Amino acid sequence: MTAPSGFAEGVPGAPQGLSPAAGVVTQEGRARWAFCVQALRLKVGERSWIDVSFALPDSTRAFVLILETGDDAARDQALSQALTARGFGTLTACLLTPEECANAEELAWHVTDLGERAAIVLEWLEHQPFRGTLPLAAVGWRTAAAVLIRLAARETQTFYALSCLEGRIDLAGAGPLLALTVPIQLLTSSATDDKPNTTAWPHIGTEKRWEHLPPPPPAGPWPEAIALTCEWFERHLPRALGETLKK
Repeated sequence: MTAPSGFAEGVPGAPQGLSPAAGVVTQEGRARWAFCVQALRLKVGERSWIDVSFALPDSTRAFVLILETGDDAARDQALSQALTARGFGTLTACLLTPEECANAEELAWHVTDLGERAAIVLEWLEHQPFRGTLPLAAVGWRTAAAVLIRLAARETQTFYALSCLEGRIDLAGAGPLLALTVPIQLLTSSATDDKPNTTAWPHIGTEKRWEHLPPPPPAGPWPEAIALTCEWFERHLPRALGETLKK
């Protein structure tokens, strides 16, 4: 029998963390788990599976969805570790299959197709027991930033804040940019072509911040972007259940 979209299975040979035996949401609004890191493969089409991984700190106060269109494990791990150190659970998803990553320079521009996969990832996340009712923020790398903006513009009650790293926000289109209601941060560098973003930026009417940073290394962590992303989410994500209800 063909597995439906959104079906997940463990990745053979991938490093597996501790599976949480039980989780509860405390009166402070935090989900309590043993620290867990798990790699999975998520079905997003008839023959398409993408790699996802989630990390849960001991006491999870909120959740961050990280969308990317490439394969830089060190970079993603550094961002996830910085977020989990602050009490944020993370779900990292590469929107391209492992086979497609070889042609990422071309396929990463297919924003509409990647948007369908991002919607499946979000739906899967919303049905996981560790997600609960915790507040949710999201990160989009490069062209995945446009995918994220379209998703947030449609799911108006889902996200508390967005951070776009080397993002091409113009690819989202004027409609989603105008419809955006959540705070958004754009982080670019001298390695980023900012002309398209400069044209798109005025369309965003919600709270926004654009920072120009030193360029990231060819591979591995981008320390300045990690620090600002953590600070942005610390500012906009509630710390307690009572605060969550005010959104």
